[in-house]
Order: sequence, then C-alpha cells, then structure tokens
Amino acid sequence: MLVRSDSDITEVAHLAGRTVGTGAVDSPQATLLPLAHLARLGLDPGTAFAVRRFDVMVTKHGDHVGGERDAVRALVNGEVDAACVIDGNQLLFAKEGTIAPDSVRILMRTDRYDHCTVTVLDDAGRPEVERFVELLLSMSFDDPEVRPLLQLEGLRQWRPGRTSGYELLEAAVDRLRFYGTDGAILTEGYPR
Repeated sequence: MLVRSDSDITEVAHLAGRTVGTGAVDSPQATLLPLAHLARLGLDPGTAFAVRRFDVMVTKHGDHVGGERDAVRALVNGEVDAACVIDGNQLLFAKEGTIAPDSVRILMRTDRYDHCTVTVLDDAGRPEVERFVELLLSMSFDDPEVRPLLQLEGLRQWRPGRTSGYELLEAAVDRLRFYGTDGAILTEGYPR
C-alpha cells in the first residue's frame, strides 16, 4: 500500500477516516488481500475507511495493471489517501512516469501469496495436461520470444503446480464475504 511521500499517514491506523484506492473488485493482489490485511489489523473496509475501487476488467479476476494504475494516478492527484498495488507494478509505474521519483512511499505490505495460477478441469485429457505443463515449465525468461508472455503475468518462470499456498487468499475472500457458501459471488459491483 502506497501513500504520497508528503502524507501525514505514517502508520496503518492513520487510514481511519481516509480513502484507500484499490484495483478491481475481484483483484486478489490490489483489493482482496490488502483489504483483508487491514481488517485483520482492526480497520474494517467501508467502515473505518472509505474504499474507492478502480474496476478495470472485472471478471478477469483483477486486471493487475489497469485498475492499479488508475488507483496510483488517483493517489498522485490527491483523490485518494493510499493506493494498493503489487511491487512489480509500483516499479512499472515509476519507470513509465506515472509515479514521479520519491513521490510515494510504502505504508504497508501484505503477507506473501501465490499468483498466476493455471488450473484444468478434472476431466481434461491426461496427455494434453502433461504436455501443457511441460510447455509452461520449459518457458525461459532468457528467450526473447517467450519473455513477453511471462512478463504479461509478472513472472520470471512457471513452477510446478500445488494445491497449498492459498490460505491467505481463502481467508481474505471469507473475511470480505466475497463468495457465499454455494460459491455465488456476493460482493456488490460484480457482474451477475
């Protein structure tokens, strides 16, 4: 979570009564995880502070560039008091000039989490799945033809799949009541 360098917000508690800019409603990295993190710290989103979402590409599970870029622009322009972004996008926004040098600082970080997951259905053909995994794992960041594909996901490499590592995200969607017990999306603002 970023704040302006000249902000009087020096600790998370100072967000009370302020406005936090986030990514899209379904963005794990720029909405769900940071808002749940703040809730765990005692600041209930929408009650302790206002949330201004930047809903870019909703249903894509959180466009991880557009909504974050809009949130950072709002921060720089003084329209929000803090903005949620991933580290890689903070660096990208500085490189492209969206964030001027030394104009923002980091207020807090969430715990580490997994991202960029590929899943397949249980009835997918085993040979096809094995070939797909083989192709993903063979992608090299050093290959100039492949590098842009990895960069689109903010990756340097794919890793073998696992079913662990999602506890933080599971806790976030539960805490924020994103899904109902039947799997239906409960969050307001999500297309039905």
